[in-house]
Amino acid sequence: MKQKTYRYIILMTAACLAACSERELEITPTDRLSDAVIWESAETATLVLNDIYDALNAGPIVSTWLYLPSQISNDPLENFTDNTLSGPVAGIPSREKFENNSYGPSNALFDRTWERMYANIRKCNLFLEKMETAKIDEAQKKPLIAQARFLRAHFYKTLIDLYGGVPLITDVLDNNTQGDSIYRARNTYEECIAFLETEADLAAAELPDTWGGPDIGRATKGAALTMKGESQLYAGYWEKAAATNRAIIESGVYSLFPDINTLFAPENENNSEIIFDVQYAPVIRSIRTHQYWGAIWVQKGSGWGAMAPTQNLVDDYEFLDGKTASEGSAHYDPAQPYKNRSKRFYANILYDGCTWHDRTYYTRLGIPNNFNEFTPSVTGNGNPSGYGMRKLLDATLMPLPDNLNGSNAVIYRYAEVLLNYAEAQNEAVGPDASVYAAIDAIRERAGLPKLPVGLSQAEMRSRIRRERRVELAFEGKRFFDLLRWRIAESVFSKPINGMKITGTTGNLNYEVTRIRQVVFDPSKNYLMPIPQTAIDRNPKLIQNPNY
Repeated sequence: MKQKTYRYIILMTAACLAACSERELEITPTDRLSDAVIWESAETATLVLNDIYDALNAGPIVSTWLYLPSQISNDPLENFTDNTLSGPVAGIPSREKFENNSYGPSNALFDRTWERMYANIRKCNLFLEKMETAKIDEAQKKPLIAQARFLRAHFYKTLIDLYGGVPLITDVLDNNTQGDSIYRARNTYEECIAFLETEADLAAAELPDTWGGPDIGRATKGAALTMKGESQLYAGYWEKAAATNRAIIESGVYSLFPDINTLFAPENENNSEIIFDVQYAPVIRSIRTHQYWGAIWVQKGSGWGAMAPTQNLVDDYEFLDGKTASEGSAHYDPAQPYKNRSKRFYANILYDGCTWHDRTYYTRLGIPNNFNEFTPSVTGNGNPSGYGMRKLLDATLMPLPDNLNGSNAVIYRYAEVLLNYAEAQNEAVGPDASVYAAIDAIRERAGLPKLPVGLSQAEMRSRIRRERRVELAFEGKRFFDLLRWRIAESVFSKPINGMKITGTTGNLNYEVTRIRQVVFDPSKNYLMPIPQTAIDRNPKLIQNPNY
């Protein structure tokens, strides 16, 4: 769909000039299509749908800055967890609001999310309303409607994951004709999950398994079912989540991409593992993914280090024998803590002494002119944790200041389906053979041994949670995992650490150092505060508890 991501007005103008007859050109403005013309063909209706896809946000876009509809931003959701923290960038909510718990209805963490999601939902509602009477062949109309249903559900899921129950609005609101009836109360969380399930099923019934050519990137049957399965998982509907994710596995449409090192590389976009991603197209958008997330260099590139992995995350990466240092791995050497790690560690983490962009990456103290030196205060240049992010980045794309570069933003992939299934099935019936099979497939790709046999349900739960953390690191899943597992207060009650390295090669000293403490109030922080502006506009909205 990269060819179809140009701004809506440009596409509409081009379509108008190409499609209008001489008579139509006499009465129709040449800078837009009339409402009547738009709904006369699948081609013009698709242009409206493309505008809705455009709202998905394919990278850290300058115009949206810190605002979310997804993980993709220069202050990603991962920074609101114990996995990463932001580098030396000013105005970062994860540091300035989240750490000290200073956020609330008038000082929201994700202050534009509510407004933007409902604006996107309104576009979907309008599209679906117009399609009811559109003069389009039913065979062409059904997949268009299904895509709009999927996108509307995706936007609703963003709200539900953050705020719990929200008003489910499926008509086009107009205060001129509807008056005060445009104000809607919040639906319950259970009603919202049921809505997502229904919408996903309706979409999946009319969507293909795959798209080809310029339509690659559009919603598929698998994308709709994955969204449904994740929603059920987040809600704790274990049996239903297991069944939905099992159906995706048994469809045979997806498989794990064999090389974990190049899974997210631009040359491997839309590979066998990708279920739904947002297509990146250079020049069309001002996206500088590698600039925002990449390492800070002295001579090459201009990375901002927006996600610095913590020691807490690094400690969860196993060594080649399938054990961590705390579990007594025989491969762990405190003098060389980065040797004999799994493939996943090397694919995900930049650590002191590794090679990146044909250079040695140092975070140790004492290297002259090193902007990546461990600097927990995060003032000016410096690395706040002693680690850098490698996953999702391509060394060949490390930018010069004027470069636009990046790759597709992955929303759902098959490894997550396997993890979702394993968790749901373990909670529903315990660690049966299918749970082991799902987790072991992911571990095999990472170069790790299979899980030990005979694990109890609780032991398997712990292994699945660790597997999710390291496999899905930097993909925006940890934030919601901490919330739905109700473990955030426990996790944040402990120090978040980095690694301070001193000395010289061959005689280095590794010192785990506290770099962050997050204040988390379990009486309210498991849900985000609804922005006060939304409460002020809608007298029927009730704020989340204790805000």
